[in-house]
Amino acid sequence: MMAFEEQYSMAESQLRDALWDFRKTYPEKTYIYKDHTWSYYDIGDSNDRVILWLVGGLKMADAAFRSIPIMQDDFRIIVPSYPAVSTMTGLADGLNAILKAEGITKCSVLAGSYGGMIAQVFVRRHSEHVNKLILSTTTAPNSQHAENYQQQREMVSQSPDDLVMETAKSRMYGMVNPSDHEQHFWKAYLDELYSYRLTKDDLLSTYDSIIDYMTAYDFHPDDLANWRGEILILDSSNDNVFDSSAREHVNQLYPQAHSHTFANAGHSPASSQRDIYFATVRKFLQE
Repeated sequence: MMAFEEQYSMAESQLRDALWDFRKTYPEKTYIYKDHTWSYYDIGDSNDRVILWLVGGLKMADAAFRSIPIMQDDFRIIVPSYPAVSTMTGLADGLNAILKAEGITKCSVLAGSYGGMIAQVFVRRHSEHVNKLILSTTTAPNSQHAENYQQQREMVSQSPDDLVMETAKSRMYGMVNPSDHEQHFWKAYLDELYSYRLTKDDLLSTYDSIIDYMTAYDFHPDDLANWRGEILILDSSNDNVFDSSAREHVNQLYPQAHSHTFANAGHSPASSQRDIYFATVRKFLQE
């Protein structure tokens, strides 16, 4: 693996230093559950206020390195990376195993994009551990979308590893859509991610779990009728990953939820409008 200094030599210094400090300050923990090794960060000391923080398709916990410090003074934060687990049940139960290992009986779940899919399964399987749920720029199960993901998976499985990783890197860069003054950092981060940290099997497992999500689950507005928790739905007016019909579907599934739409925030308002995003999150969690 390339040395950090070399990997990030062209990256904007503020972001490069923040990532380096995060990795240096917070050692990862590991937990083995059903033959998969889960890596995760456990940050903060508040056992009364715990956030299970679920990142999106980047799959690595340190993708949230800039956002976690905004919340860590007031919350204990558990942030897992996702191993190559191919079902949503397996992912949700792995998260539950980590909470049990850490002695956490109640938490709030903050989840975006792919993480939001996992969170919707998690809250249905392990609702007794969730007091608040925040779903950000995500989607609901829809069997009509499964074929598209299946086609993408077949292309990945049949393509050479190098081509797969280069294509994934380019596609994810478009989803992150960094601002001009962050482009070099994200190019370096994604190059590191798809060159050294993730494998083709990791990408295939992501497709498998999404296909599983789209085909094996059928959510309804009354699924959580007996759950006493609260939900906040966050989306963006110009999400370039999930269109308006997908966003509307999520809102229809949770008629009891609070909601907030960020104007022109893209797929990741937690990055593009970080201050107002986390002020909204904090207000909801502390009410």
